[in-house]
Amino acid sequence: MTHLISYSPWTAEEVTRIAPDRQEHAASVVNQLALNFSTWSRDPAVRRAALERFAAVLIEARSRIVDLLVREAGKNRIDAEAEADLLPKKIAISLTAGLARTPQSLSQSLEPHIFWRPRGVAAVLGPFNFPLHLLHGLVIPALAVGCTVIAKPSERCPALGALYGELLATAGLDAVCRVVHGGADVAQALMAQPAITTVAAVGGRTTGLALARALSSRPEVVLALELGGVNPALVLDDADVPTAAVAIAEGAWRMAGQRCTATRHVHVPKSLRSSLIELLIKECQRWVPDGTPNGANGALIDGAAREKFLATYTTAPAGITIIAGDPARRFGKSQCADPLLLEVNDIAARDHALYREEHFGPALIVDTYDDLQECIERMAANPYRLASAVFTASRERFVTLASQLPYGQVNHNRATAGARSDQPFGGLGMAGNARPAALAAGAIFADETVVW
Repeated sequence: MTHLISYSPWTAEEVTRIAPDRQEHAASVVNQLALNFSTWSRDPAVRRAALERFAAVLIEARSRIVDLLVREAGKNRIDAEAEADLLPKKIAISLTAGLARTPQSLSQSLEPHIFWRPRGVAAVLGPFNFPLHLLHGLVIPALAVGCTVIAKPSERCPALGALYGELLATAGLDAVCRVVHGGADVAQALMAQPAITTVAAVGGRTTGLALARALSSRPEVVLALELGGVNPALVLDDADVPTAAVAIAEGAWRMAGQRCTATRHVHVPKSLRSSLIELLIKECQRWVPDGTPNGANGALIDGAAREKFLATYTTAPAGITIIAGDPARRFGKSQCADPLLLEVNDIAARDHALYREEHFGPALIVDTYDDLQECIERMAANPYRLASAVFTASRERFVTLASQLPYGQVNHNRATAGARSDQPFGGLGMAGNARPAALAAGAIFADETVVW
């Protein structure tokens, strides 16, 4: 089999340098994965054993994974450990859901039933913010249902991608899952391979548009996209404000705001504005990094991301005011950024890109409302509808409002950030194309046949 990477301890610089030479191998590797598909898809017992073996390999490699997440992805140690611990858990959840979805024998029943068929070779493209968890979160469901996979990690974390490939090989999965390095050029090369039947990607809207254009003449290829979100929290007049402030702060500022579900706006009634802002200013201080992996927060992914963040918030429009934090503050040589708290003081600023678009970084905008229903309608009109949160003492009020908020997830008295692997996950509107991942990810990679 042609190898896209060599399973040796490449440095990030070495992997980046060799990546362009790998593009020419895309066709041969994808074709080999297509040949291996029939064997892999045939026996669920073999898949279960192989993936359980991979879970054990990931557990054994935990310290290597954590160290590299800190060193290459800029995470603090707490967040790196959390990501590493998610990897084997994802396998346990996906195995049960995936194997149940693809039975290898048809029922003798006369009643209609569904027979799931794995689609073939899947291409999975991962992001930089959870460089292993989100890539792995699509690779594993694809393998579990019986697909073979070519995986492209973020070019910003090449050494983590190389490590993932090494661990796949250690588990004996390198015949059915290969790792390729590179940027948009490598992704485009994969889109051109006739044997690719499914593409699943997590990234920004620019990535989604590029993939959709590349596949525009191939509507038979399933394209599943998760493209981030502009995620609001809504505080009602009966909310426990101190508890809400803690959850909102963690949703906005943890992991330097580099989560697709991070809280970007908080809507608060005028009667609670002062008390919530006072609490958020205090919470903001808890999330200030110190430039080390043991600090309260990690860094932005690289210098370019930090400079983009600085430029975005130092040029805030007049109608949005910074009330806590300093976008120009430096933390030694690290790429850390000061968590920012801003406030809308001119409703015209809601039309500004700073308010309407997703900006990866630790920033939260407070927006006061008079009319709850008008606020709900504005939240429903948000084009990037991935996650939302409602803070209220009344479960009845929450349920009523949740039905009016067309988001991929609506949380009660908890942060927008964070998704459960044992539930479906995906965004609506411009946040994705409504192909839920997590528990439901197997449906991306398998087709239904009704048998009756």
